[in-house]
Amino acid sequence: MGLAFTSLPFIGFLLLVFALYYALPKKAQWPLLLLASLGFYACAGWVGLCYVAVTVTGAYLAARRIDTLQQKQKAYVAQRREEMSREARKEYNSAQKKRQRAWLLLGMLLGFGQLATVKLLGALAGAEAPGWNTVRFDAIAFLGISFYTFRIMGYLIDVYWGKARAQRNPLKLALFTLFFPQVLQGPISRYQELSATLFQPHKFDWALVSSGMQRVVWGYCKKLLIADRLQQPVHFLTQTPGEYSGLFSLFAMLVYAAQLYCDFTGGMDIALGIGQMFGVELEENFRSPFRSRNIFDYWRRWHITMGTWFRDYVFYPISVAKPLQALTAKAKRRFGPALSRRLPVYAATLVTWFVTGIWHGLAWNFIVWGLMNGIVILISQELRPVYEKFHNRFRHMEGRTYDAFQVARTFLLMAFIRAFDIYRNVPLTFRQFGSVVLRPQLGAFLRGQGSALSPIDPTQWLGLAWQDWLVAGLGLCLVIAAPWFRRPSKRPPALFWCALALAILVFGAYGLGFDAADFIYTRF
Repeated sequence: MGLAFTSLPFIGFLLLVFALYYALPKKAQWPLLLLASLGFYACAGWVGLCYVAVTVTGAYLAARRIDTLQQKQKAYVAQRREEMSREARKEYNSAQKKRQRAWLLLGMLLGFGQLATVKLLGALAGAEAPGWNTVRFDAIAFLGISFYTFRIMGYLIDVYWGKARAQRNPLKLALFTLFFPQVLQGPISRYQELSATLFQPHKFDWALVSSGMQRVVWGYCKKLLIADRLQQPVHFLTQTPGEYSGLFSLFAMLVYAAQLYCDFTGGMDIALGIGQMFGVELEENFRSPFRSRNIFDYWRRWHITMGTWFRDYVFYPISVAKPLQALTAKAKRRFGPALSRRLPVYAATLVTWFVTGIWHGLAWNFIVWGLMNGIVILISQELRPVYEKFHNRFRHMEGRTYDAFQVARTFLLMAFIRAFDIYRNVPLTFRQFGSVVLRPQLGAFLRGQGSALSPIDPTQWLGLAWQDWLVAGLGLCLVIAAPWFRRPSKRPPALFWCALALAILVFGAYGLGFDAADFIYTRF
């Protein structure tokens, strides 16, 4: 997978680029980042760079042509505003919009076509079994292809919508696409925001650099102290699901929730911290998602840049599309205004979550995962009047206790839905859901033994030694306490970060018995 964030070669690579970045003249800073990003990506395979080159070239040419047509259209209308009738102006603008749309579709076909082809071929090559079983595409998929494709396609759409001017320098567009801290797993930055700092010269600012370094250390803490440890019991419990069901399944879902959070947010902390070290502002991708009180709130806090991308470029366009509006008008005549008002939201929500599932992988488990999220969101929206009546009737129940109940309910719900990712088989996942209630296996769970035939290792519980459970548990306590010590008056001193870096070196999950694993979201 090339230069993994958790590898020593990457640390050396980062330090070298960092030293050169502030040693070279400021006008050479963004070209250096481009060379570093190309080198970083090339370490994962030169073939992947060919796909990136095709995507960037297609988007660059399409955006430039769209931008040129838009400027000519504005100039033409401005010059002939007095002599053109309203109908003539409308007809001219419509004709020009069609030409621009043709270039947009061409660029999107090239970008999304490559992404779909790569995922489809990889899925077929890695198919494990027909039917409901998952299929793997990571045998063929290239490093960060979903992330950089969405990033540059968002740029192309923004140019078409007139929200951004086309970038005239193809090398700057290539840097926007491949900026190495975010190429692995995001964030999915918008061109308008990222370009404001990515191409600008930056002087050395110790306060900013030290803050970025602290965030990088915090990311390594999440990844190496917690996430890579917790993958051991998750793998242990899911490799033989028939043996480990009931409370074992519930525990696997909860541990995986913690593992995924620490893995993903750890990668984000490293990416955003590196960006800070270079003076580049990347968008926040998480905002305390496990404090959410409902699933809708959860998805406003989890993987924020992906959620806003699907909202802006999939949900909104579908909800106002002419075919859907025509269907809404028919539904209004047949079923009345109440249902017709909901129809665009229903359709756009389900399509958006269906596409979100496919984005994660061409597999039934991801498709069902996406649709379940959409269905639960729609059900929650429909039941909102019931919730409001309940709260109005029982106001005395509101308070911290009820808030904690809502947070716990949302956490458990998302942990259950996320089980489709760890069992990777739809019928099996539903059976594991049922076993939590029907066959809890409390005694076996407390012994850490699935079946009577399984040998018991007194030094481990569910595949992990008690010392490792202790390290992961202490790390999770730090993660839970993080919002408290991030307050300006409570920020830890430099000694804390030095001690945390030392703890990562001593207790990090690598070496004998462990392997610093790739970040989970790099496979998407």
